[in-house]
Amino acid sequence: MGRSSGRARACAWMSAALAGVAAVGCGDDYFATDQLPIAVTRAPLGDGTSQGALLGLARLPDGGAPFKMVIDTGSPVTIIGAAAPGSGTLTIAQRGFDLLDTNAPQPVRARFRDLGLFSLQLGPVGSAATVPGGVLGGDIMRAFSMELRFDETCGGAVAAAVDGGATDAGAAAAAAPGCSSVTFWSHEGATLGFLEDAGYAVVRFTPFGGGETTANSEPGFLGLQAPVTIPATRVVMRACAAPDAFTPTVEPATCCKRGDEITNATGVDLSLLLATGVGPMVLSQTAWNRVAAKLTTAPAMSSAPLLVATWPTPIAATWTTMPRFALVDGFDPPSTGDEGPCVDLGRSRRIEWTAVQTANMKQAHPAVAACVQPCDTDPSEPSEALSSAAYIELGGVIPVAIVADEEPFLQALRFDIRPEGPDIDGLVGAGALGAARLELDYLSDQPRAIFSCEPDVARDACYVAARCPRLPDHDHLHLCFGLPGATGYGLPDTCAPSGCPSGS
Repeated sequence: MGRSSGRARACAWMSAALAGVAAVGCGDDYFATDQLPIAVTRAPLGDGTSQGALLGLARLPDGGAPFKMVIDTGSPVTIIGAAAPGSGTLTIAQRGFDLLDTNAPQPVRARFRDLGLFSLQLGPVGSAATVPGGVLGGDIMRAFSMELRFDETCGGAVAAAVDGGATDAGAAAAAAPGCSSVTFWSHEGATLGFLEDAGYAVVRFTPFGGGETTANSEPGFLGLQAPVTIPATRVVMRACAAPDAFTPTVEPATCCKRGDEITNATGVDLSLLLATGVGPMVLSQTAWNRVAAKLTTAPAMSSAPLLVATWPTPIAATWTTMPRFALVDGFDPPSTGDEGPCVDLGRSRRIEWTAVQTANMKQAHPAVAACVQPCDTDPSEPSEALSSAAYIELGGVIPVAIVADEEPFLQALRFDIRPEGPDIDGLVGAGALGAARLELDYLSDQPRAIFSCEPDVARDACYVAARCPRLPDHDHLHLCFGLPGATGYGLPDTCAPSGCPSGS
């Protein structure tokens, strides 16, 4: 199949709504979506539990029984499952499908017509009993700003839990199963500054992969075929795995000189491919060994195959967990250069602690207040703080599947991302994203992943920190790290003692 495969035509448009509005597009191909959340279900994780890959419900245009469709940000192509393996040269065909809401009465929420789709035999996902009939991949997603919710609380389930004896809505929500959904937005018009002020963690990315494939397009009017070329859609993010726990009211270790930010960093730097068609976080054995060396308690281990719909054979895996990880923006490195996601995470945490201390002062502009640590100041302007990086941190029991370094599944992904991208350490799947909410904005000049958390989720389960730009002067206020507007803070006249030696 070559490096990756995709649609014959890149042009696609969508209508404002399905009901009573004709879809528009280029030629005969078009998209149509009502831009409402589409409820999806979850495949088994793969270790015997639920909450794995995202599973939508689809149906072919000519009717027939609905079938499960994997919603996979990690797949470069959209596939309609075939009953048996194909033979000969791979080709694409002009086909279409409808996406249905999984909640009764299962209304049609999106239509896709006359797109170049592959017809391939798919394997099970998560468990042998869960065999999808299709995969919705990045070739379609890239035409949208696509919102993904992984653990949205079901209102109906909460009401049922209350009726069943739960004493309050919070307890009912905890007892209710999670709901997941996808929404196809026509665009995301908010600027980076607006999203930062609103508290979203914006993790920018460069799509990788794509290129010419060994598959052929359908014959043209002269009967000629050409290799299929697809755009880059793979999303790779910087991650810090297993960092130490952090509380913004507990003073961090002093960071007094250049280099201390590296010495003080905790966790393991990783590069992970976002793949919602996979359940757990998947790590190579070497990457896991680095993570395990940082854990204070060895987690339980078990063996079970990892089943991925787009991979033809079960993948041998060891299953375990980690306590937390963070995805960290890396498109605005400090003047000291890219020191890695764990260093950037540590700096953001120290700056948050400083912000909390300053904001808790009785006056908005105290004469003496906490200032950033010396290692977090700009080397070219030592009196100025560096900006902090945006990040989302997820904690609890993060499922991890460990595969061999030479595993062909992992090596194929690495081959598709190199040489433009990093040598990935693994994947982050839907089951590892917990209570996160994610909007993948493929349409902005700089593609970005916009993260938030579900409401009323504890900080140690899900927390987002927007990028906090440094204050230019005493006339500006900060409103970073979720601090309420009433406690906006500016630069103090004098820095409180930092605990560092004089002259640091």
